[in-house]
Amino acid sequence: MSVVTPTRGTAVVAVGTAITLIASAIGFARAMTMPASMPDMTGDFPMSRLHGMPLSEMPEMFVAAVGILLVLSAAPWHPARRPVAADALSRRRTGLVAVVATAALTIDISKTSTLGFVIPGMREEYGISPGTASLLAVAGLTGTAAGALLFGRLADRYGRRRCYLIATLGFTATSMCGCMPTFAGNVVMCLLMGVAVGGLAPLLVTLLADVFGTRVRGPAVVALSVVATAIGYLVAAGSALWLEPVFGWRILWLIGAPTGLVLVAVTFLVPERAPGSAPAAPEVRTAVARSTLSTGLQRVYAALTGILTFGLTTWVPTLSRADGLSAGTANALLTAAALAMVPCAVLLAWCYRRFGPVPICLGLAVLTAAMLFALTFSGVADGAAWVSAGALVAALFAVNTMAAVFLPVAADLAESGRRAGVAGNISFCNRLGGLAGPLVLAALVASVSDVLVAVAVLALCSGLLSWYIGRRHRTATAGKSATLPEKAPL
Repeated sequence: MSVVTPTRGTAVVAVGTAITLIASAIGFARAMTMPASMPDMTGDFPMSRLHGMPLSEMPEMFVAAVGILLVLSAAPWHPARRPVAADALSRRRTGLVAVVATAALTIDISKTSTLGFVIPGMREEYGISPGTASLLAVAGLTGTAAGALLFGRLADRYGRRRCYLIATLGFTATSMCGCMPTFAGNVVMCLLMGVAVGGLAPLLVTLLADVFGTRVRGPAVVALSVVATAIGYLVAAGSALWLEPVFGWRILWLIGAPTGLVLVAVTFLVPERAPGSAPAAPEVRTAVARSTLSTGLQRVYAALTGILTFGLTTWVPTLSRADGLSAGTANALLTAAALAMVPCAVLLAWCYRRFGPVPICLGLAVLTAAMLFALTFSGVADGAAWVSAGALVAALFAVNTMAAVFLPVAADLAESGRRAGVAGNISFCNRLGGLAGPLVLAALVASVSDVLVAVAVLALCSGLLSWYIGRRHRTATAGKSATLPEKAPL
């Protein structure tokens, strides 16, 4: 019995995975070949413009849900009586896992960033106000908050690979929300997609922290996270630039299906546990527990950067068009700015290695605030729309970097057996803060200058809080350097 049951469970998981992927692929193919049901702005009926379909015409969506339920029911959801043996990774496999986790994190971030590029087209099609449109972002961020907390706990208790598979399957299946016929349907599907996407973020950061040795873990994980953030936004902006004019805003959801297929295909590379996950000594656990990176201050910082990050992510495309820029011009500017973010991310990764997270966060906050205040009070923001668009993307990159720096640091400080849970908790707080971001900026969406001032003030608050966290951390760990795990300097 002990031999048959796991084998049978593995077979059911394989069948459920196949059902989900096949149904998602069929849904994507049908969506891409559907005839147009409404004219475009010229009065024509282009075959390439995507539109919604009644639920009765989307049986593959329900079939994919059945496949996911099969995977959930067959997975052995009980903790091992003995600790799961650590995976011994070769240097080559360590590199492969790092590449997979970074690529998946890039796709994960691009999907979150896509929210902002979807909203303008959705508002135009459904004729809804900015406040109503912000419900889409609220639903997505609610899902990401729940997913971060849920998958963070499950990954520590049941293993990384199983949770990775379920999150990627959910991400793939919910990409069919691009076919939903109503705004309410899109809100519901965005909530479900958010659960999968929110679960991936802390899980992938945890994987990166797992595979690197103690000496290089902090700098390497932060570097890859920041680079993934930059490339993720570039993917979202580039997709809006090149695909949205041809297919419409729905394509930005639907492309999650082929990318999700790739993520599921590399599941076998994901290790179950961290290599060499020996329990930390009691004095080490005490010293780490005193670190303010694992207390309320870190959660407050995560929530504050969440307001900035997700507020800007949601409304930057809309704000960029507020002064009369066309959709194509605005998307081109955002794509160019996102492209410039990639080498900046590499430079910031080196700065982290050299100076640590607190100077990076404080410096970014001060530079962002100074730039936005200068643009606002000089009048440039009101007179040059393209300058405002570039400034908003620069601010978005800065606050994304500030958010991306401390999550890997918190995961690095945690014991391997609690690493995913710690990352999930911090990510949860970040998403809770993000829930307020779209709503706050929705009230200011008609005034770019007001948004710039609000972002500048919040960025300064985040920078000061990061400085205070660093100061408290140094005070709490003074004299205990011999017992702390080796990590990047604060």
